[in-house]
Amino acid sequence: MYSPPHAADSDSEGSLLSDVSASPPRRRSPPRPAPPPPPPPPPPKHRTRPAAPTKPKLKPTPPAASAPAPAPPPPPTLRAAALSDPHGLAARIAAGSALTAASGTASSSSFRRLVQSRNPSFDPATAFTAPASSAPSEVPSAAPRPPPTAATDAPPQTRPKRVHPNSVSEVAAASAAAEQPKRARGGSEGNFVRLNINGYGRRRTFKNSQAKRSTKCRSWRRQRAAGATPRSQGDEEGDLVAEALLEREKQAASDSVLEAVESVREDPSEQNLKSLLNAAYGHDSFRQGQLEAIQQIVAGESTMLVLPTGAGKSLCYQVPAMILPGLTLVVSPLLSLMVDQLRKLPAFLPGGLLASSQTSDEFHDTLQRLRAGEIKVLFVSPERFLNEEFLLIFRDTLPISLVAIDEAHCISEWSHNFRPSYLRLRASLLRRKLNVQCILAMTATATTQTLEEIMNALEIPSDNLIQTSQIRENLQLSISTSDNRLKDLMLLLKSPPFVDMRSIIVYCKFQAETDFVSKYLCDNNITAKSYHSGLLIKNRSRVQELFCSNKIRVFSYNFTEQPFLGSDGVDGYAMSKFLYQIFSSENTTGCICSLAKELTSRKFDIKEEVLLTILTQLEIGDQQYIRLLPQFSVTCTLYFHKTSPQLLADKDILIRSVLNRSEMKDGHYVFDIPRIANDLKITMNEVFDHLHKLKFSGEISFELKDPAYCYVILWRPDDFNALSANLTKWLSEVESSKISKLDAMFALANFAVKGCKRTGGCSGSQHTPCIQKKIMEYFSKDDGTSENDCRTQLQKSSPFLQADIKVFIQSNSFAKFTPRAVARIMHGISSPAFPSVTWSKNHFWGRYVEVDFPLVMEAAKAELVKLVGKGEQC
Repeated sequence: MYSPPHAADSDSEGSLLSDVSASPPRRRSPPRPAPPPPPPPPPPKHRTRPAAPTKPKLKPTPPAASAPAPAPPPPPTLRAAALSDPHGLAARIAAGSALTAASGTASSSSFRRLVQSRNPSFDPATAFTAPASSAPSEVPSAAPRPPPTAATDAPPQTRPKRVHPNSVSEVAAASAAAEQPKRARGGSEGNFVRLNINGYGRRRTFKNSQAKRSTKCRSWRRQRAAGATPRSQGDEEGDLVAEALLEREKQAASDSVLEAVESVREDPSEQNLKSLLNAAYGHDSFRQGQLEAIQQIVAGESTMLVLPTGAGKSLCYQVPAMILPGLTLVVSPLLSLMVDQLRKLPAFLPGGLLASSQTSDEFHDTLQRLRAGEIKVLFVSPERFLNEEFLLIFRDTLPISLVAIDEAHCISEWSHNFRPSYLRLRASLLRRKLNVQCILAMTATATTQTLEEIMNALEIPSDNLIQTSQIRENLQLSISTSDNRLKDLMLLLKSPPFVDMRSIIVYCKFQAETDFVSKYLCDNNITAKSYHSGLLIKNRSRVQELFCSNKIRVFSYNFTEQPFLGSDGVDGYAMSKFLYQIFSSENTTGCICSLAKELTSRKFDIKEEVLLTILTQLEIGDQQYIRLLPQFSVTCTLYFHKTSPQLLADKDILIRSVLNRSEMKDGHYVFDIPRIANDLKITMNEVFDHLHKLKFSGEISFELKDPAYCYVILWRPDDFNALSANLTKWLSEVESSKISKLDAMFALANFAVKGCKRTGGCSGSQHTPCIQKKIMEYFSKDDGTSENDCRTQLQKSSPFLQADIKVFIQSNSFAKFTPRAVARIMHGISSPAFPSVTWSKNHFWGRYVEVDFPLVMEAAKAELVKLVGKGEQC
C-alpha cells in the first residue's frame, strides 16, 4: 500500500519492517537547532504527477578524526542473501536480531540516489553519526556498507521497475515468497480460463519437436500441482521391476496357452479343452453347446450353431482358431460387429479387419500382415467375396482352416433380415475359391425353415446342428399401448425401473424420426444420441463408444403396426422389362455390363435391395446367367493438367480409348469405365489402377459418380417370359414370408394387450411368461407363419375405393402408374419412383391403409385397364 512521505513511515517499536523506508529513521533525542538555509535547489524536472512534500534536509556531521576505521563485515549468509528486496532496496537480516538501519541501510543505492538527487553534497556515511554529547541512539551502529551489487550498479535503463519502498505489503510479499521457493511454471499455467472461441485459445502447436515436453515431464508437473511427492529414482526402479514381473507373467501365461494348445492338438478331449479354456480365458467350464461345437470343428466337421445372444458364440471360433493351423475367416454383416469382435479378441490371438471404410495404407498394412502370417483371425464382409483379387489371395499362399459365418440367418431368403450378398456364401463357392472344408454357421434366432435353408446352402449335415433354448431368462418383456408416444416415452423413462437404468435403446422407424426423438429427449434433460446409417462413420463410432460406456440411455420406440405388404414385390411386366435391360442387345456375352443403381431403381420402381436380389438369383440359380462383380462408380470425368490430351493419347493407349469413347461436357471428358475396359480387354480394376498412376504423376485428375451393379454375361436365357415368371413367383413367396413374420409379431402384441388374462406371472404391462410361450411356439413351427393372420382383420371392401382410384389416376395423368404403384400410394408406402417426400402431400396418400393390399391392387388394375381401353392411359 502506498504511504506518502508526510504520513507515518514506521510501525510500532520492535517491528522488523519499521525502518525499511525512503527517509532516514527519526531519533528520540531532542531536536537539533535548525541548520543554515540550504543552497538554492536545481531547476525542477518534469514530473508526471505532483511531487509529494518532503522533510527538510539534514546537514551531515563529519566523523571524529580519532575514530578507528571499522572492520569490513563478513559476507552475507545464504539466509540473508535470500531476503533481498526485489525492488532494489538492500536489506540484510541477521538471525535473531533486529533490522540494522544505520549507515549500512541508509547508504543503500536506492536511498543514496534519492537523497543525492536533491542535495549533491549529502554524504550518507556521516549523515547520521551522532555527536559525542548527544544521547545514545537506539539504533546501533553498523559496519560500513558492502560493495555495491551488480543490480545496484546497473544502468538505469536495465534496472527493474521500482515501486514505492514504503509499501509494506510489497516487502512482506517478497519476504514470504523468498521463504518458500517457487517451481517453474509451464507454458500454459496461470490461465484460469482457456476458451476456444472463433479459433482463439487453441492448443499450442510445436513446430520444433524439442520444445514439446515429454510425457514424463507432464506427469511430474501434474503430481506437483496435486501436491503429490515427486517420484524418486527408487520409485522408477520399482516400476521397472513391476513391468519386468508383468512381462514375465505374460510370457508364462503365453507359454501355458501354447502348452494347452499342443495338448489339445494331440488329444482334443474334454479335459484338455477345459485346460485350454482356463489358460486362455480363466474359465473353468464351457457354457451349454460350446464344448460340443468346438470338438466338431476341431475334428473338421461343419457345424450349425444356434445360441442366444450373449451365450458365447464367438468363443466357438476363437478356440478352434488357436488349435487349427491355418487362418480363420469370420464373415460378419455389419462393420460395428466386426470392430467389436476384433477388440474382444485375446491378446495372444492376433486379428485383422478388411473393410471398405479403411484407408489405402490401412488396407495394404492388413494385407502385408496377412501374407506375413501375423493374423490368425480375419474379419470380412460378405460383399468381399465378389472381389476376385481378394479370393486370389487365399488360393495358394494362405490356407484357410475355418470359415465362420456370423448372423447366418441372413443366408436364407425366408429370414427376417435376408441380405442378397449372403446368398453367394454357398459351400460350392467357398470350397472352389478358398479350398475350405470346415464351415461354422452361427445365429441366435432362426425358424425351422430358415435352419434348413442355411444348412442346405452350406452343406452342413443335419446331425451337426447344435441348438439351445432361444429364450433369454434374464429378459423382462412388456407390451403397452400409447396414444401419445413422445409423452408416454418421457413418462416411461422417468418411472421405475427405467429411471435407474443407465443404457436404453430407442428404436425408431425412420432416420428423421430417430433424430427428432433424440432431440426431444435432450430437450427434456435426458442424454440421448441418434444412431443410424445416415451418420458419418466417426460419429456412429463415437455414439457406440458412449453407449458402451453407459453415457447414453436405451429404449424401444415406435413399434411398426403397418405391415409393408407390397413394398418388396415386383409386377410381372416390370420384371420382364428389367430382364430385357440386363440382357440387352448391346450387352454381349463375356463383356462387362453395368446398371446404375439409382437410375435403374427409379426406372422400374424396384428397390435397390430387390435389384441386387434378382441379380444374385441370376448368378446362383439352377442356371448361372451372369457373374457379379464388385460395385463401382462407373461414370468418370477426366481433367488434363500437364500434357495436352492429344499428345498424351499418342503415348497412352487408355487415354486414346477415352478420347474416342468420351463425351465433352463443360470442356472435360466424360466416359463410361466398363466400355473402356471392354475395348481394351482388361478388367475394371486395371482401368482404375492406370488412372491412379496418371493422377500421381500429375498428368490428370478425375471424378467418379453413378454407383452401379456390375456383372458379366455368361449365358443368355432362351425364354425371357418363363424366367420372368419364375423370378416373380419367387419374390412373391419371399414377400409373403416377410409379411407372415410381421403379422406374427403384431398378433403377439395384440394378444398381450387384449387377450392375456394376467395369470401365470403376467401383470399390468409385464407379459414375460406368455410372450416367452408364444416365441417358443413360433420357432418350433416348420414355416414360421402365424395362425392368427392379421390380414384377416383388414377390410375386404370399401364403397369409395374404386371411385377414389379413378379420381386419383385422372388427376395425376402425367405419371405412369402400375397397379402396385397405386396400391402403395393408397397404403402410404414409399417407392423409388413415387417417394414419400413428393407423394405424401397428396390427398389420397395412405387413405386406404385399413383395406387389404391385394384388394386395392386389383381395383387399381381394373381401373387402369379401363383407361387404357379408352386411350387415356398408356
